Amino acid sequence: MHVNAASSPSPSEVYLGPGGANRSGVEALRFGDAEEQASALAGWNQDYLQLSAGAFQGEISQLQGRGIKLFVERVEQSVLQTGVLPRDVLAVGIPLAASGTALFCGKPCAADSFHVFSGPSGFEFRTSRRHTMLGIELQLGRGWLNHEDLVQQHVGAWDLPPQAGALRMVPAVLAELKAYLLSLFQSARANPELLSSPAVMAAVGDFLLDRMAQGNCERTLPVDTATHWKLVQQACNRVKDQLDQAPTVAQLCQDLGVSRRTLQNGFQQVLDVSPLTYLKAVRLGHARRALKQVGSVTEAATAYGFWHFGHFSQDYQAMFGERPSQTLRRHAHG
Repeated sequence: MHVNAASSPSPSEVYLGPGGANRSGVEALRFGDAEEQASALAGWNQDYLQLSAGAFQGEISQLQGRGIKLFVERVEQSVLQTGVLPRDVLAVGIPLAASGTALFCGKPCAADSFHVFSGPSGFEFRTSRRHTMLGIELQLGRGWLNHEDLVQQHVGAWDLPPQAGALRMVPAVLAELKAYLLSLFQSARANPELLSSPAVMAAVGDFLLDRMAQGNCERTLPVDTATHWKLVQQACNRVKDQLDQAPTVAQLCQDLGVSRRTLQNGFQQVLDVSPLTYLKAVRLGHARRALKQVGSVTEAATAYGFWHFGHFSQDYQAMFGERPSQTLRRHAHG
């Protein structure tokens, strides 16, 4: 898949330095660490796990008002993003540019995908190696998003999915949504006060919900993809539950009652990496986090099962684009 939007706002165009905001109200941030980028969208309760090897580069440009936030996020490495938003928040996104494959809540993302991040069970998004997303977050309240409330109030029920997911949209409607959000982003850059108007937030919410109901042409998820996604989700949950001592691939197979080939096929389809590569990425990610807090590379490496320090250093540099000692020094006096 390759999607481009030449008219989209580029994070690099508005970048002013970490935490910077120009006179148009755009806050622009650059990151060299996937985990640090995860915390930039406040309230999303996100975790980012870098899956592909290489130095991470990411950018977020965002505009925020009262109850509304617009953002453009770019990542340059494949990242597994997981998070969960508050119940009364509607958060959606449209890819502006992507290369390679991506998967959102178990469904392949195509050019006609519309990403819904909201939902009580949270979201899981495996990006392509280069991915740019245009998104909006609205704090609308239960009267907007709760299906039963809408029916009781005779406002009209929106055909919304109960969980996060990538919706396949009618192309004309998706194009209209993209143009609308890009126009809103540009208008808010010129006049940030727009995003503090309750009337504007209500109008934007009405438009989004209407087009989402109108343009959703969702089809049943293929059985093989759905099955693989559920299997990988179960495996990842077991790994998260045992962070102090991550299970082996053999233990995962035994716990899940599947063969190694089945687990391998599932991970390759869903995350585009093997189970072993995923487990190593998890351990490297935790070692990177530990290096920001502990006093030595050895301590961080051994805490997560890396006993050969030469191999650890090589794997770490291949994944993050710097040596463990460089990470340690950068955070030694933080």
